[in-house]
Amino acid sequence: MVGFLNAFFFDGKYEKELKELQKKAAKDPKNIHLFVKMGDLLQKVGKRAEALEAYRKASDRYAQSGFLIQAIAVNKVILRLDPSQSQIHGNLAELYAKRGLVTEETRERKAIEEARAPAGREALPVIPLFSDLKKEELTRVMEKIQAKQFAKGTVIFKEGEPGDSIFIISGGKIGVFRLDSSGKKIVLNELKEGDFFGEFGFFGNGRRQASVEALADTELLEITKKDLQEIIREFPSVSQVLFKFYKERVLDTLLVTSSLFQSFSPQERAQILDRFTMEAFPAGAMVLQEGASGDSMYIIKKGEVEVFTMDARGAALPLARLKEGDFFGEIALVTGRPRTASVKVLQPAELVRLDKKDFDQITADHPEVTEILQESLHLRLGNKLKALGVFRDSAAKERMV
Repeated sequence: MVGFLNAFFFDGKYEKELKELQKKAAKDPKNIHLFVKMGDLLQKVGKRAEALEAYRKASDRYAQSGFLIQAIAVNKVILRLDPSQSQIHGNLAELYAKRGLVTEETRERKAIEEARAPAGREALPVIPLFSDLKKEELTRVMEKIQAKQFAKGTVIFKEGEPGDSIFIISGGKIGVFRLDSSGKKIVLNELKEGDFFGEFGFFGNGRRQASVEALADTELLEITKKDLQEIIREFPSVSQVLFKFYKERVLDTLLVTSSLFQSFSPQERAQILDRFTMEAFPAGAMVLQEGASGDSMYIIKKGEVEVFTMDARGAALPLARLKEGDFFGEIALVTGRPRTASVKVLQPAELVRLDKKDFDQITADHPEVTEILQESLHLRLGNKLKALGVFRDSAAKERMV
């Protein structure tokens, strides 16, 4: 009898809440989250079919309004309740294909099409990573995505842990923080719905650069490196989409923090990013050869390289080890002289290359870059290498400085 009364009480409570939500939804039909709440309540009282209908309405309205991330999250709930609804990701990808995710290549054409389109058929907003995927590719990515929930106060990952996935916030908010030497928490950033995080560790094949905590009950979509690699094997063109995402999310941040490009506006940095290309090198490969002409500089996206020179006896003399985010090869571009050192790959590397013609254009438009580089060259060649005794046996190298 007690169990029956408890069930009756809670069912009655949920029914009352449900009616209140329905009234709110009638008054505020644009508040899509109310339909998600209705689905949650209907689940609790065991009305699975009605819950699915509420979730489907929420997913459709999110999609029509351009909230792709939230639509994917709701679709994951639908699939958990009814695995037979496997077509929903394809339907969502089809909607985006028809409505026109705008890419750089199609922007002008889409603008003309949208100007002629009926009211309510405007292009959906550009979303990093997803917006450049074709229908089949987007469908596969949505299938691989995992939805995860975290209660307020939960640490999602800690600084130093392996970074093998990217997260997107589909609901709630998170805080990015580090601990100082005394263990005090230093908040670096707060992120909300639609924001990405975790990409530095993901692309750098390294460790998490900071810790992340849920500042409210939060739902995240997670894409693992393993799953993306599987998708790339099926759809090789996704690797180019991923590289574009890397340039926009990671390389742009490196440029912001680099002394070379700190004076550049976001628009100027975007133009520079378009000039970078990517090259892959296996372990042991030579990237630069001492004495060769310099036609490019590199930024390390992933992996590790060693910079070395040859002494008078022909023995290799290591100068430095460089990792993700470091750059090299700029000395020959600035001086116009042959390479002053060789660079060998220690771990399989992905390098972002900037050719000399593009570098020359950048320095012509921004002479302050050359000034900054010249100052660093005096330090790198004059102080560091001389301190190592590199030039004591080579008058030719001394003249290069």
